[in-house]
Amino acid sequence: MRNSSRRHYWLPVAALAALLAGCATPDASLLGADRAAVSSRLGAPAESHRLASGGERLFYPLGGLDQIAWAIDLDASGRVVQVEQTRAAERFGRVRVDRDTQADVRREFGRPYEIEHYSRMGLTAWMYPYIESGIWNSRMAIHFDAQGIVRRVENGPDPRFLKGGDGRR
Repeated sequence: MRNSSRRHYWLPVAALAALLAGCATPDASLLGADRAAVSSRLGAPAESHRLASGGERLFYPLGGLDQIAWAIDLDASGRVVQVEQTRAAERFGRVRVDRDTQADVRREFGRPYEIEHYSRMGLTAWMYPYIESGIWNSRMAIHFDAQGIVRRVENGPDPRFLKGGDGRR
Protein backbone atom coordinates (compact mmCIF):
# COMPACT_ATOMS: atom_id res chain seq x y z
CA MET A 1 0.00 0.00 0.00
CA ARG A 2 1.41 3.35 -0.95
CA ASN A 3 2.04 5.90 1.79
CA SER A 4 -0.55 8.35 0.41
CA SER A 5 -3.21 5.61 0.43
CA ARG A 6 -2.51 4.88 4.08
CA ARG A 7 -2.82 8.54 4.88
CA HIS A 8 -6.28 8.68 3.29
CA TYR A 9 -7.30 5.64 5.30
CA TRP A 10 -6.13 7.00 8.66
CA LEU A 11 -7.38 10.56 8.18
CA PRO A 12 -11.07 9.74 8.89
CA VAL A 13 -10.07 7.48 11.79
CA ALA A 14 -7.96 10.24 13.34
CA ALA A 15 -10.74 12.79 12.86
CA LEU A 16 -13.26 10.50 14.56
CA ALA A 17 -10.88 9.85 17.46
CA ALA A 18 -10.35 13.59 17.93
CA LEU A 19 -14.08 14.21 17.84
CA LEU A 20 -14.79 11.51 20.42
CA ALA A 21 -12.00 12.73 22.69
CA GLY A 22 -13.60 16.18 22.70
CA CYS A 23 -17.02 14.87 23.72
CA ALA A 24 -17.91 15.75 27.27
CA THR A 25 -19.30 13.02 29.45
CA PRO A 26 -20.59 13.56 32.97
CA ASP A 27 -18.35 12.36 35.78
CA ALA A 28 -17.47 13.02 39.41
CA SER A 29 -15.47 16.13 38.45
CA LEU A 30 -18.84 17.92 38.23
CA LEU A 31 -19.53 17.46 41.97
CA GLY A 32 -19.95 20.87 43.56
CA ALA A 33 -20.29 22.67 40.22
CA ASP A 34 -23.29 24.94 39.63
CA ARG A 35 -25.95 24.53 36.95
CA ALA A 36 -24.25 27.06 34.67
CA ALA A 37 -20.99 25.06 34.73
CA VAL A 38 -22.89 21.86 33.91
CA SER A 39 -24.65 23.55 30.99
CA SER A 40 -21.38 25.04 29.78
CA ARG A 41 -19.71 21.63 29.75
CA LEU A 42 -22.60 19.41 28.60
CA GLY A 43 -25.12 21.72 26.98
CA ALA A 44 -28.83 21.75 27.68
CA PRO A 45 -30.25 18.63 29.34
CA ALA A 46 -32.70 16.44 27.41
CA GLU A 47 -35.11 16.85 30.33
CA SER A 48 -35.18 17.87 33.97
CA HIS A 49 -37.30 16.93 36.99
CA ARG A 50 -37.90 18.48 40.39
CA LEU A 51 -36.69 16.39 43.33
CA ALA A 52 -38.41 16.08 46.71
CA SER A 53 -35.36 17.71 48.31
CA GLY A 54 -36.04 20.92 46.40
CA GLY A 55 -33.26 20.18 43.94
CA GLU A 56 -33.40 19.16 40.32
CA ARG A 57 -32.36 16.13 38.24
CA LEU A 58 -30.93 16.80 34.78
CA PHE A 59 -30.83 14.02 32.17
CA TYR A 60 -28.11 13.66 29.55
CA PRO A 61 -28.60 10.64 27.25
CA LEU A 62 -25.48 9.64 25.31
CA GLY A 63 -25.21 7.79 22.02
CA GLY A 64 -27.90 6.90 19.55
CA LEU A 65 -28.92 3.57 21.10
CA ASP A 66 -30.43 5.07 24.26
CA GLN A 67 -28.48 2.61 26.44
CA ILE A 68 -26.75 5.31 28.46
CA ALA A 69 -28.43 8.20 30.25
CA TRP A 70 -26.69 10.25 32.91
CA ALA A 71 -28.61 11.85 35.76
CA ILE A 72 -27.03 14.87 37.39
CA ASP A 73 -28.67 15.85 40.67
CA LEU A 74 -28.53 19.43 41.86
CA ASP A 75 -29.33 20.44 45.43
CA ALA A 76 -31.74 23.26 46.29
CA SER A 77 -28.94 25.81 45.83
CA GLY A 78 -28.21 24.53 42.30
CA ARG A 79 -24.95 22.66 43.03
CA VAL A 80 -24.18 19.15 41.72
CA VAL A 81 -24.46 16.56 44.49
CA GLN A 82 -24.63 13.34 42.43
CA VAL A 83 -23.71 12.10 38.96
CA GLU A 84 -25.01 8.64 38.04
CA GLN A 85 -25.57 6.54 34.93
CA THR A 86 -29.25 5.57 35.17
CA ARG A 87 -29.40 2.72 32.67
CA ALA A 88 -27.96 0.00 34.91
CA ALA A 89 -29.39 -3.20 36.42
CA GLU A 90 -28.59 -2.01 39.96
CA ARG A 91 -30.60 1.13 39.45
CA PHE A 92 -33.52 -0.72 37.85
CA GLY A 93 -33.49 -2.90 40.97
CA ARG A 94 -34.66 0.13 42.97
CA VAL A 95 -38.05 0.20 41.22
CA ARG A 96 -40.78 -0.66 43.76
CA VAL A 97 -43.57 -2.83 42.36
CA ASP A 98 -47.08 -1.85 43.54
CA ARG A 99 -45.71 1.44 44.86
CA ASP A 100 -43.83 3.54 42.29
CA THR A 101 -45.71 5.60 39.71
CA GLN A 102 -44.98 6.69 36.16
CA ALA A 103 -43.77 10.02 37.56
CA ASP A 104 -41.33 8.20 39.88
CA VAL A 105 -39.98 6.09 37.02
CA ARG A 106 -39.65 9.06 34.68
CA ARG A 107 -37.76 10.98 37.39
CA GLU A 108 -35.43 7.97 37.94
CA PHE A 109 -34.69 6.98 34.34
CA GLY A 110 -35.83 9.76 32.04
CA ARG A 111 -37.98 9.24 28.99
CA PRO A 112 -38.49 5.66 27.85
CA TYR A 113 -37.07 4.57 24.52
CA GLU A 114 -40.33 2.92 23.57
CA ILE A 115 -43.83 2.41 25.02
CA GLU A 116 -45.84 -0.77 24.41
CA HIS A 117 -49.49 -1.34 25.30
CA TYR A 118 -50.83 -4.74 26.37
CA SER A 119 -54.60 -4.32 26.28
CA ARG A 120 -55.38 -7.92 27.30
CA MET A 121 -53.33 -7.50 30.46
CA GLY A 122 -54.37 -3.89 31.00
CA LEU A 123 -50.72 -2.85 31.22
CA THR A 124 -48.46 -0.37 29.50
CA ALA A 125 -44.70 -1.03 29.42
CA TRP A 126 -41.98 1.57 29.23
CA MET A 127 -38.86 0.14 27.59
CA TYR A 128 -35.37 1.19 28.65
CA PRO A 129 -32.39 -0.23 26.71
CA TYR A 130 -29.19 -0.79 28.66
CA ILE A 131 -26.00 -2.85 28.63
CA GLU A 132 -26.24 -5.55 31.29
CA SER A 133 -23.00 -6.42 33.08
CA GLY A 134 -21.13 -4.37 30.49
CA ILE A 135 -21.72 -7.11 27.91
CA TRP A 136 -25.33 -7.85 26.91
CA ASN A 137 -27.58 -5.52 24.96
CA SER A 138 -30.67 -5.71 27.13
CA ARG A 139 -33.99 -3.99 27.62
CA MET A 140 -35.81 -3.34 30.89
CA ALA A 141 -39.60 -3.28 30.69
CA ILE A 142 -41.42 -1.46 33.48
CA HIS A 143 -45.15 -2.27 33.35
CA PHE A 144 -47.84 0.10 34.66
CA ASP A 145 -51.54 -0.44 35.25
CA ALA A 146 -54.24 2.01 34.12
CA GLN A 147 -53.65 4.14 37.25
CA GLY A 148 -49.94 4.49 36.43
CA ILE A 149 -48.66 2.21 39.22
CA VAL A 150 -45.73 -0.17 38.57
CA ARG A 151 -47.03 -3.76 38.47
CA ARG A 152 -44.11 -5.66 36.90
CA VAL A 153 -40.47 -5.17 36.05
CA GLU A 154 -38.69 -7.55 33.71
CA ASN A 155 -35.63 -7.59 31.54
CA GLY A 156 -34.57 -9.47 28.45
CA PRO A 157 -32.53 -9.13 25.32
CA ASP A 158 -32.92 -5.95 23.31
CA PRO A 159 -34.72 -7.11 20.13
CA ARG A 160 -32.80 -4.55 18.08
CA PHE A 161 -29.72 -6.76 18.47
CA LEU A 162 -31.26 -10.15 17.80
CA LYS A 163 -30.69 -11.92 14.50
CA GLY A 164 -31.74 -9.58 11.71
CA GLY A 165 -31.97 -6.57 14.05
CA ASP A 166 -35.76 -6.52 13.83
CA GLY A 167 -36.55 -8.87 16.70
CA ARG A 168 -37.26 -11.90 14.50
CA ARG A 169 -35.27 -15.09 14.93
